[in-house]
Amino acid sequence: MEGGFPMTDMPKRDITGKCEGECRDRVKEGEEERQAEMNADSFEGPESFPRAHWAKSRNVPPGAFGGHV
Repeated sequence: MEGGFPMTDMPKRDITGKCEGECRDRVKEGEEERQAEMNADSFEGPESFPRAHWAKSRNVPPGAFGGHV
């Protein structure tokens, strides 16, 4: 058997769906942690950012304000 486990070595939770011992859903926990971090952010909306006068027009050539093109 290449690249896998024989069925006798599979965790019972993967076969029966019943968990024995510690069974944490780390994917869901991580999603909830990231969502809580986003909700705690003080972002109010685009109007809460300072105005960038140079961003009103796209007529300015790339690199006009310095930096790499």
